[in-house]
Amino acid sequence: REEREALEKSSKAEFIPYVKMWSSLLTQPLPKIKRASLDIEVASPDEYHIPSPEEAEHQVIAVSIYGSDGRKKVFLLKRGDHSLGDSKIDEAEVLFFEKEESLLEAVFLEMLDYPFIITYNGDEFDLNYLYHRAKNLGFTEDVIPINLGRDQAWIKHGVHIDLYKFFANHALKVYVFESKYVENTLNSVCEAIINESKIEFEGSISDLPILELGRYCFNDARITYMLTSYNDDVVMRLLVVIARVAKMPFEDLGRLGVSNWIRSLMYFEHRRINALIPTSEEVSARGTIYSTAITKGKKYRGAYVLEPEAGVHFNVAVLDFASLYPSIIKVYNLSYETILCGHSECRSNIIPETPHWVCKKRYGITSLIIGSLRDLRVKLYKPLAKKYPPGSDQAVLFNTISQVLKVILNASYGVFGTEAFPLYCPPVAESTAAVGRYLILKTVDECRRRNIKVVYGDTDSLFISGAGKGEAEKMIEWAEEDLGIELDLDKVYKYVAFSKRKKNYLGVLPNGNFVLKGFTGKKSNTPKVIKDAFYNVVGILSKVNSQSDFEAAREEVKKYLKGITDDLRKKKIPLADLSFNVMISKDLSEYVDTTPQHVKAAKQLERTGRKVKGGDIISFVKTTTPDGVKPTSLAKPEEIDANKYIEYMKSTFEQLLDALGYEFDEVIASTKLEDFFWA
Repeated sequence: REEREALEKSSKAEFIPYVKMWSSLLTQPLPKIKRASLDIEVASPDEYHIPSPEEAEHQVIAVSIYGSDGRKKVFLLKRGDHSLGDSKIDEAEVLFFEKEESLLEAVFLEMLDYPFIITYNGDEFDLNYLYHRAKNLGFTEDVIPINLGRDQAWIKHGVHIDLYKFFANHALKVYVFESKYVENTLNSVCEAIINESKIEFEGSISDLPILELGRYCFNDARITYMLTSYNDDVVMRLLVVIARVAKMPFEDLGRLGVSNWIRSLMYFEHRRINALIPTSEEVSARGTIYSTAITKGKKYRGAYVLEPEAGVHFNVAVLDFASLYPSIIKVYNLSYETILCGHSECRSNIIPETPHWVCKKRYGITSLIIGSLRDLRVKLYKPLAKKYPPGSDQAVLFNTISQVLKVILNASYGVFGTEAFPLYCPPVAESTAAVGRYLILKTVDECRRRNIKVVYGDTDSLFISGAGKGEAEKMIEWAEEDLGIELDLDKVYKYVAFSKRKKNYLGVLPNGNFVLKGFTGKKSNTPKVIKDAFYNVVGILSKVNSQSDFEAAREEVKKYLKGITDDLRKKKIPLADLSFNVMISKDLSEYVDTTPQHVKAAKQLERTGRKVKGGDIISFVKTTTPDGVKPTSLAKPEEIDANKYIEYMKSTFEQLLDALGYEFDEVIASTKLEDFFWA
């Protein structure tokens, strides 16, 4: 209460009602939500084929439900040609069924006990398949607790949350989960977030002994549930707070992007204050753009980026403008109805680096909403989260609120600056970017005036090298006094290795953890051998503590990569580690104009008699055969095109090696006579 009252006293009169409104709403207790996760397994005759939910031609052979009330059940279909096996599922009650219809009836009844059903890709598969399979078996609509929309599945008695779409949300992935995972699969997300994984097996799911199948299915339901329960139900708490801020129902939150959250919030506020919601045409006609875009495809000049000083820099501090663009929107009163207002006395209130002026007589709706949320996060909830003991109810609540506001605020500039957004106003977007450039350049100039070395700058952050804590604190004081903007000491790296490219660097923290920006080794379609090599190299570099350590690590990296390329030339790498795994997005007959590599591999599989459908995952390797690729299952080690993989390694590592001071070609240069015989 004291902190909130202090914030109210420091706020301008126009913002106080918003601070009171938001703080009253957001500090309400977060409910414990009764829920259950659900996972199904289907008898598919082909281990490479994902059964079609719409056709639902194969039996549902296992379903697991993992409830927040302690109930855990596995529903298994007895099949005469399959043994039970000797696996145990100690944690759950196991129920056997002679008929598939009886199994589905029991599952549907169990679902009715939970107001929230949690799945991982349930929109596309689990609930979708259950609905169509039940219809195929003669179930009537009134006994199926599922409804289907165009691209989502609903449950009639409550709420269905598809975690696949939640964790695939880019804003949440970056600002809440800190890009800990690259792929959005259940296994990748669980390994990164809760240190759990799916159970591995060989062959087809249909061939597993019945109890082993049940153990596999139950584990999927268990780890899906754990994604909502870890860290004191943090994901469920996030959903509650997002719903409160965005004024949206739960089911929409996980499926729609942050731009829809902000649109819903803005429209709600218009209705609350009895203001007409303008059409997108009315808003976009407020003014024109004067700057010239540097980035292709953009309408106006964007953020300022200071070219990185390539190489390695030790003791690098990152100065971060606290919610820079939301701060600009608030401080400069940027909103579609305040920019280029009709008051002659406001025409002198010019936005830096633009011909646009902004109203001095009243605050705009965007400035009030975004500005008040920004102040609440920076001045109230973020400090409160640190005030209370970690793990306490207060700390969890305030940290959750702070995270949600961070997501919405950090996305707000991008949303308001996107033409597709209904409240997109060109001069507001241009002005926001212009002020951002102005503030960053002023700060760079001040650093240089104080003899502080700036090695990189991007959008709302400056990387300074060799500055002590005292110098950083003085810069923070200067920014608040001279610019009216808050500057934070975001983090301090042991060292940062920059490539010559923008937005590409490796930063190593004092605890050995590392931050990677922009490197292709993180891409999800990278073969395992190259992905593993990339992270092993980063692991070597993360142990560096001094310049001498760094020189030794450079040589170790060079030697390690040379070993990988030698193994590629000598065909020593297992085919599975060389595989690319790509989904066929449509039936093969529909690929007419172009034939991508995974389609070439799929057509080879068809010629062997295997049926390939849209949705199948095709595993293939690059070969010296006429097609240039072969399905992994048909390829031989001697057919592998080592040069293609070495080229892929080069594209993956050249940015990182650039920062280390040498080129990939130096790594693969043959130094021994026998190497020439393997090239």
